[in-house]
Amino acid sequence: MDLLYTFPQRINSRASGELELDWGGGDPFRGSADIAVNDATAFPQTVPGAFSAEECVAIVQLGAARIRQRATVDDRSDLASRDYRVSDIAWIDPAPDAHWLYHRLAVLFGHANAAYGFDIRGFVEPLQFTSYGAGQYFGWHVDIGAGQTSARKLSLTIQLAQASDYEGGELRFHGAPGVPEARQQGAATFFPSFLAHEVTPVTRGLRRSLVAWAYGPAFR
Repeated sequence: MDLLYTFPQRINSRASGELELDWGGGDPFRGSADIAVNDATAFPQTVPGAFSAEECVAIVQLGAARIRQRATVDDRSDLASRDYRVSDIAWIDPAPDAHWLYHRLAVLFGHANAAYGFDIRGFVEPLQFTSYGAGQYFGWHVDIGAGQTSARKLSLTIQLAQASDYEGGELRFHGAPGVPEARQQGAATFFPSFLAHEVTPVTRGLRRSLVAWAYGPAFR
């Protein structure tokens, strides 16, 4: 890829306080670099039927067996105020009854990441079982932030409810086309954790989903 301008290899400070830029003998206005482009990183991808209806019921049972709590927010780089998230969650830890689910997700993440090419290593957090009732929602946000969450690379949401179980509750991505297939029961939607997204308010019924984040070394 041709570069309009190449950054210096070194920046030295002279005794006078002036900066000396060193390009190693090259011309900063004539250069190229081995920079690959990847259009996939700007968009989500959905895998319809990643889980069967029976498996979705089994995942709901795993979530129901865990402690339910009100969803909270941390110090991520969110795009809305502190009251932008209203839902209930439960954390599905890697106990023996959930090992099959962790293994399945590992395979799905591997397949999805073939398009993104991120360096992902595994899960740091338990899987998140999320319920949105009438009036609940998750405003615009990104999944990456400070601290531990800065190592989130690839996010996943799995639709556990049937499309007819609720109204509203649309998963939307900023700057990307709609993903109506993500509403199908068992559909798995992957997206880079830096993509801004939201879940619109549920107006009727109960929306249930499973959320997971694949972690890896910080972006560079």
